[in-house]
Amino acid sequence: MDRAKRAADSRVSLAIITDPGQANSFGTLHGGVMLHLADECGAVAALRHAGGGRITTAAIDSMTFLGPVYVGERVELTAEVTYVGRTSLEARIEIFAEPLARAQRRMVALGYGLYVALDDEGHPRPVPPLLLETESDHRIAQAAKARQAVRLARRAEAAATDESAIP
Repeated sequence: MDRAKRAADSRVSLAIITDPGQANSFGTLHGGVMLHLADECGAVAALRHAGGGRITTAAIDSMTFLGPVYVGERVELTAEVTYVGRTSLEARIEIFAEPLARAQRRMVALGYGLYVALDDEGHPRPVPPLLLETESDHRIAQAAKARQAVRLARRAEAAATDESAIP
């Protein structure tokens, strides 16, 4: 297995200028467009930590939309790995927007993506551990472990759901 890696080494950003094709009839960006961009940004952070290869999305959760994004604004996403299991990686994803006419950057969404590293056959593969150097790193890791426990419980509940019971 590879040596542990710092969270900062996985940090990535993605920026776009929004256009009318990404918006609803009110002139604001569709939430699905933001989720798509968040997934891409989080996956790249996970790929950086995993050392390349293949990644699949296991969950996008806790995505909280804090405000609208308007057509023509610059949207910037940042992601960084915050948790590493044996084969899975969590990335914290922040989304910011700012009008081009003035530098007033604001956070518009925050969430987490969970990704699984895959080998050439499409099976989960081990990833390097996350290096925890500071007290802040340890606090972030503890919160991430709690989110992972909730995700695992939610996954178990979904797997146990009887499809015939759904109307």
